[in-house]
Amino acid sequence: MPETKRDYFNRIAPRWDGMAPIEPRLKEYLLRFGIAEGDRVLDAGAGTGISSALIRECAGASGFVVAQDVAEAMLHGAKKRLAGEGAACVGSDAQDLPFRDGAFDKVLCFSAFPHFPDPRKALAEMRRVLKAGGKALVLHASSHRELNRFHAALDAPVRHDVLPSPDALTGLFEAEGFRVLRAEESEKLYWVEGEKRGSQIEDRRRLTGGP
Repeated sequence: MPETKRDYFNRIAPRWDGMAPIEPRLKEYLLRFGIAEGDRVLDAGAGTGISSALIRECAGASGFVVAQDVAEAMLHGAKKRLAGEGAACVGSDAQDLPFRDGAFDKVLCFSAFPHFPDPRKALAEMRRVLKAGGKALVLHASSHRELNRFHAALDAPVRHDVLPSPDALTGLFEAEGFRVLRAEESEKLYWVEGEKRGSQIEDRRRLTGGP
């Protein structure tokens, strides 16, 4: 049976922190995104919780971060990193999040978006769990072309995982009810940020096709 992405990330989880060293500018990026004292933040595809720990620092004692990932072994590392108050680790599919509508002020997706099989469904779920006016950020520490070349050299489960260009992802954000606030790319930064438009009623209509 072919290895699934979940299997793949569970297999490499013990080596992940060495394979993916901490981005030195990540906390600066989180502050630029606007994570502030008291925010409730979802870290989608959090892996071993490197970004989640920095989110907790930014959100302060009155804030809360949820580290979500599909790979249990990745979350085992996150639980160690996030021991204490102000954080939780949740194993789930980013395309079927187990959270109520409007639960979060912000959603971060750092170095994970290409691994979601259905990007639009993942964005729809991010929008659903955001409060009205909440923001989502897809962030990478490289350009989409460089990242896609890197993935192409990896094992089969992730070899064809592709990060869209900022223009293409902007279109997906807008199609899923976001107003894009910022879309930029350089050699060492990929940033597409959107603000949730509309209401929770519109969210349910979008997801169910109902009146």
